[in-house]
Amino acid sequence: MPKFTLGNSFRFGSKRETVSNFHSESIETILQKLTKDWLGQFARQAQIQADLIGWKTMMVKINKVLDDAIEKQTKEEPVKIWLGKLQHLACDVDYLLDEFQTEAFQTMLLQDADAMSKVKEVNARLQDIAWQINVLGLKESFGGKSRNVRQRFPTTPSLISAAVRGGSRDRGPTIFSPLIEKEDLAFLKKEDCFASLEKIGSGGCGEVYKAELPGSNGKMIAIKKVIVYAPISAAELIEEDSKLRDSKLRQIRSEIITASQIRHRNILPLLAHMVRPDCHLLVYEFMKNGSLQDILDDVSRGRRELDWPSRHRIALGVASGLEYLHMYHSASIIHGDIKPRNVLLNDDMEACISDLGLAMAIPDGYTRVLISYVLGTMAYIAPEYFQQPELSEKCDIFSFGMLLISLVRGVPSFVFHQNGEEICSPEWLRKVMNSKNPSRAIDPRLPGNGYEKKMLHVLKIAYICTLHDPEERPNSQYVRCRLSQLL
Repeated sequence: MPKFTLGNSFRFGSKRETVSNFHSESIETILQKLTKDWLGQFARQAQIQADLIGWKTMMVKINKVLDDAIEKQTKEEPVKIWLGKLQHLACDVDYLLDEFQTEAFQTMLLQDADAMSKVKEVNARLQDIAWQINVLGLKESFGGKSRNVRQRFPTTPSLISAAVRGGSRDRGPTIFSPLIEKEDLAFLKKEDCFASLEKIGSGGCGEVYKAELPGSNGKMIAIKKVIVYAPISAAELIEEDSKLRDSKLRQIRSEIITASQIRHRNILPLLAHMVRPDCHLLVYEFMKNGSLQDILDDVSRGRRELDWPSRHRIALGVASGLEYLHMYHSASIIHGDIKPRNVLLNDDMEACISDLGLAMAIPDGYTRVLISYVLGTMAYIAPEYFQQPELSEKCDIFSFGMLLISLVRGVPSFVFHQNGEEICSPEWLRKVMNSKNPSRAIDPRLPGNGYEKKMLHVLKIAYICTLHDPEERPNSQYVRCRLSQLL
């Protein structure tokens, strides 16, 4: 059976020693060999799947520290490259893991002593990786305290799929970020924990509450409560109800697998997950300025102003997040539901893409994925989806184009008619952009500030993003570059 080993060129050591290792191609060779020889065996050797789970669990925990090392603390470019490749390998493992999350495999794993022994062996090796991070001085600092990475990691794997189905109810919350501790969420175990919390939203997938982390000097979190085990009789549990429950479970599982391990400034990370007898709890950072949907609603009603630089920054943030999902994640991810409601804004009005419950990974060598159930929001769904239920990156691009129209128009997504005229549809945009007065597509509250030319450029981007033929739409990298040029 292939072994996951860390040779001298694959360890941290001193900064000087680590940097010197990058003057050869040894690290590249090791990475290629690991991917080909070790990961390539998972489809044929069932017990190695235990290694897969153990490594994935550990890497989810390490990712935050790696990000901090890459972006802030480590200045040597070769070290940054090394850390980045380690992250990409973790993402590869994540999507291999997704393929093997079946109930049959879970049963085998939990009952197989050899498999569990191998999980512990891999986790021990990963503990050493965490310790080597500390040798380099790459510790996460939060709230005035330096947290030792090694102390944070569990010695047994967290089975994501089992957690989704309620298999980990007695283990407390599963933590995905060093910004939060298990003890911080102890209050969620109380029967009436939501009685004193402020409800800030609700929808088809559940309710969202705001809470302050105990002893955090005002740090706020958002808690999504998803009810999946409704207390109803078997007679009332008709087929449609069963499908709905399965759909919610799929979304919870996708959110955990995807959002828990992605670290990008324009994608909202999942901090923790917890199972209660009647629901699942998903914990996120609290976004003070709410959703873009709420902002645009206030703008359209005259309750607040949103200048063009702010709108442009929001558009660029969403484009950057999409570019990461499509182009730079090791397995391309389709969000599947880009719309103003799923764009949250932090204290600085920086956009964060949220709600990755419908996200789908595209296997290597493919450009689209077939689905068997409806995804997305009607006004933002690409037209080709109605002809054949398959998703591609170009579906997200279409949705993003619709979001751009809403931003330039200054109206929420649910407004499609104004004064008897249809607005914010691709057909309307093409008609206006080809008219003698395309400026009438701009929010009437914005002209006169010198940004008209830039706003029309953004509408042109929206125009090509919403073309009927998906092959004619640009990719996310092109869109992000075009928006960056307008700064």
